[in-house]
Amino acid sequence: MSASRLKVAYQGERGSYSHKAVHEFLGAGVSPVAHGTFSAVFESVIGSKADYALVPIENTLGGSIHDNYDLMLRNDLHIVGEYNLRVSHCLLALPGVSKETVKVVLSHPQALAQCTDYLKAHGYEPRVAYDTAGSAKLISEASKRERA
Repeated sequence: MSASRLKVAYQGERGSYSHKAVHEFLGAGVSPVAHGTFSAVFESVIGSKADYALVPIENTLGGSIHDNYDLMLRNDLHIVGEYNLRVSHCLLALPGVSKETVKVVLSHPQALAQCTDYLKAHGYEPRVAYDTAGSAKLISEASKRERA
């Protein structure tokens, strides 16, 4: 099967870590198919709307991602490849916003867990959103200067 024709489902927005992993692992010729939830990713493969799913299974800091193991078992899917993506989180805010102005940090629960010490040290309130890239999009659209 040619990688240039593959449709690969992933959870998140374009620019998310999973989107990045699709391209790094399978090349720029694949067709990434974004979904809002991991369930929707698996449904996409089961319903033949995507050839493969690329989802996180393990996280060095956060441990196993049990929901994805459960979804694999429930949908009778199995792992056919592995890719290790180094994740490096950044605190992003609107132009001109200082770290002192930030009060609330939005991100995926896994990213917030990985950054707990940093968030606590700076007095930021963590707030769960559906993914990291989606959080950046929400902040950009809402124009709330106290959020990052």
